[in-house]
Amino acid sequence: MRGETMLRVANVEDEAALESVRDALDRLGVGYEFLRSEPDEDRFPQTAYFYIEDDATEEVERALAELAGEHGFDAEVL
Repeated sequence: MRGETMLRVANVEDEAALESVRDALDRLGVGYEFLRSEPDEDRFPQTAYFYIEDDATEEVERALAELAGEHGFDAEVL
């Protein structure tokens, strides 16, 4: 993937919320790569980190802002 920006999604309460982030990125057609979760991938709540394409940051921020209200997480492009 050329030109990467980090996406941080905090307060992910369950697998369904995490999957909604992946689904939103897929719908947008954004290239992304899952980096890691803290404290780890098997425990919730967690903070998930992704690399996304640089040229999609505004689109991603808008889409995840809408999902944040529904799922209660906090998404931020760093």
